[in-house]
Amino acid sequence: MRQRQKQEKRRVDRHVRLYHWLMNSTAWQSLPSPSRALYVELAKRYNGSNNGKIGYSVRQAAEDLNITPGTASRHFRILTKRGFIEPMKKGAFSLKERHATEWRMTEFICDVTGKPPTKDFMRWQPDQNLEHGANNRHQRYQKSIPARYQKSTPTNETPPPTVAIIDTVDTASGVSNRHTHTS
Repeated sequence: MRQRQKQEKRRVDRHVRLYHWLMNSTAWQSLPSPSRALYVELAKRYNGSNNGKIGYSVRQAAEDLNITPGTASRHFRILTKRGFIEPMKKGAFSLKERHATEWRMTEFICDVTGKPPTKDFMRWQPDQNLEHGANNRHQRYQKSIPARYQKSTPTNETPPPTVAIIDTVDTASGVSNRHTHTS
C-alpha cells in the first residue's frame, strides 16, 4: 500500500525544472518568448527516460502555444540552432506511417544513444549566429532603404578634401584662367 501511495505521489509531483545556469545563458537570454514557451512544452513531455524519443510535432506545438504552424516551425528551428534541442527522428505525414518528430533535449543524457548531455546552447554566441535578433532586423531594414536616404554613421576617419575648379575670365583681355581650390 505504501509503495502505491509513493507512485501516485510521484505522478502528482511531476514538474518542469529550469535551472538558473540555463536561464542565464546567452542563448536563453536571446530567445524570443514563443521559443521559451516551446522549450517548456518539450520539457513537459520529458519523463526522465524518454530523451531522444520526445514526440512533438509542429501542429501539436502550434495548437498548444496558440500560434500558427509556420511560427511553431520557426521556433523549433531557433531552438535547434541555439543548441537546446536536436531532432533524432524526423516526422512524417503519410497514410502508412504518421508520427511526430522525436526530439532530444541537449541538457539531459540521451536515452536512445546513451550520449552524455552536450549542452550546446552554452557555447552559442550571438555574433556568430545572427539569425534572429534586433541587430539582424536592423540590418535587414537598413538594406531595404536606398543609400541616399540612410543616415551616415560618424567615423574617426577624416573625409577627403573637396576640390573646386574655378574658371575666371578677364573681361578686359578675354583670357580664361582655371584655378583649383582645396578645402
